[in-house]
Amino acid sequence: MATGSGVGGEWSVVALVMRRWPLLLAVTVVCGAAGFLVSSAQQTRYSSTATLLLNDPSSSSVFSANNQTVVDPSRYVRGQAAYITSNEVMTAASKLLQGRFTPDGLRSQVSASASDEFNQVSVTGTDSTAQGAADLANGVAMAYRTVIRQRVQANARETTGELDHSVSQLRSHISDLDQQLAQSGDGANDPSISAARQAAATQLLTMQSRADEISVDTARFGDGVALFDRGEPPSSPSSPKPLGDIVIGTLLGLVLGGGVVWWRGEYRRRADEKQDASMVLGAALLGEIPEFVVSGDGRPLPAALEPHSPAAEAYNILVESVGFALRAVGGRVISITSARPGDGKTVTTLNLAIAMARDDCRVAVVDADERMRGLSRLADAASAPGLSDLGGELPVGEAVRKLDGVEGLDVVPAGGFLDDPAAFFRTGRFRRAIGRLCDRADIVVIDSPPLLAVSDAAAIAAQADAVVVVVERGTPLRVLEEVRHRLDFVGTPLLGYVFNRSASPELRYGRYGYGRYGGGHRGRRAAALAGGTAVPAQRSAEDTRARARR
Repeated sequence: MATGSGVGGEWSVVALVMRRWPLLLAVTVVCGAAGFLVSSAQQTRYSSTATLLLNDPSSSSVFSANNQTVVDPSRYVRGQAAYITSNEVMTAASKLLQGRFTPDGLRSQVSASASDEFNQVSVTGTDSTAQGAADLANGVAMAYRTVIRQRVQANARETTGELDHSVSQLRSHISDLDQQLAQSGDGANDPSISAARQAAATQLLTMQSRADEISVDTARFGDGVALFDRGEPPSSPSSPKPLGDIVIGTLLGLVLGGGVVWWRGEYRRRADEKQDASMVLGAALLGEIPEFVVSGDGRPLPAALEPHSPAAEAYNILVESVGFALRAVGGRVISITSARPGDGKTVTTLNLAIAMARDDCRVAVVDADERMRGLSRLADAASAPGLSDLGGELPVGEAVRKLDGVEGLDVVPAGGFLDDPAAFFRTGRFRRAIGRLCDRADIVVIDSPPLLAVSDAAAIAAQADAVVVVVERGTPLRVLEEVRHRLDFVGTPLLGYVFNRSASPELRYGRYGYGRYGGGHRGRRAAALAGGTAVPAQRSAEDTRARARR
């Protein structure tokens, strides 16, 4: 059920929280305590971070004017952060830390992250001691520097070795050219030899210069680290943090408590008062039927057996409300249903029909609950012939029963058993049966199955002129929402609802126990009289009355 929108909705939520604040407080305290217990159960861990400021590869040479290689610095930093946790670096760190950790053990206790903005890599070590955490961070960072330096030096040696070999060859070639010039007597007389020597000398200088650059760059930027900030032993553990865990637990408790409050206050909200169902069903309250004691012959029929009782008066008021509402929509066929079995719709149907008949109205009350046949038993009428037989050529008078002491009321029992009741109510046979009853009566009241129990109820409602829903006190509002949605699909006007088994003090009298015939004990046989648990049709009326007295 919606709680409203805008300011009204906000106030509804606040009011709900205010009503349920002890529950919200309890859940919050429990979650906060759980956060503290979880924090207390954790092993103490310390974290220390060492930072490495890396050189931008595009400007890492003293002779950058001759270095035209352009590399994305952020990509380089991310690559180095990933390389720090590689097997090569972890193996070197394990040796540096004197084998106290295996490479896999180091990887589980050390992490590296890159900061693209500052070309910085942070190496974080976690250990059970503060000094151990600092040793891990610094050891891995130093191992990384060592591995990078070794790789750079190896590459430099290989490159300079190749350059030295080329320089040696060039020097030999220049020496040969010098000898050729000396033998010619005058170098000017052989310009080709002079040009070859000049080119060789230029190439020699270039190679020697490149070799010198590599040596200088290797010495200055060997590990690619411009700045190394060592990690220090932390003064406090990184985990657990009891205060933080308590705050997190408390916040989670507020969220969880809010959910529990909503579930108890909204999802589990019930129709405990007569007006609670009005907004959900979108219909008016037609009448309020109190709890009452089953008396007389054991059948809950105060409209017939105790016409001066408050319960009978409640049914008389219901007749007036139904009459006004029915005149507004037109029609003469009313389908009375409920959300669930045991809500009292059968008792309501028969008592309403009796009260209508006492108002000098010719009424036909029909047992259309083919599966339960509660109205047939409540009226102490033989099941067949009845409604299911009126779709054929059976005379209407043979399908009608009379109720002792009530003039003008025709009781139409369920009739012969049907293989497919839903199919019967969807076909023209049911419409023909109701049409024949309309020719005989001023108004036809149909005891329909519970709307959410079987598909018969929707088919019956579709053939009626109006629908009345019986709502038992305590029915969950979410169940009534399903009823509303089902009726929206049917399209038949909803006259309103009857609030059944009300506990209103103004309507009570004597020792009240509507549940004596099934209101509070739907599992008993007597509940079948109110549309509850099925009782075989072959049971005798005496057996039914005996069980109703219990």
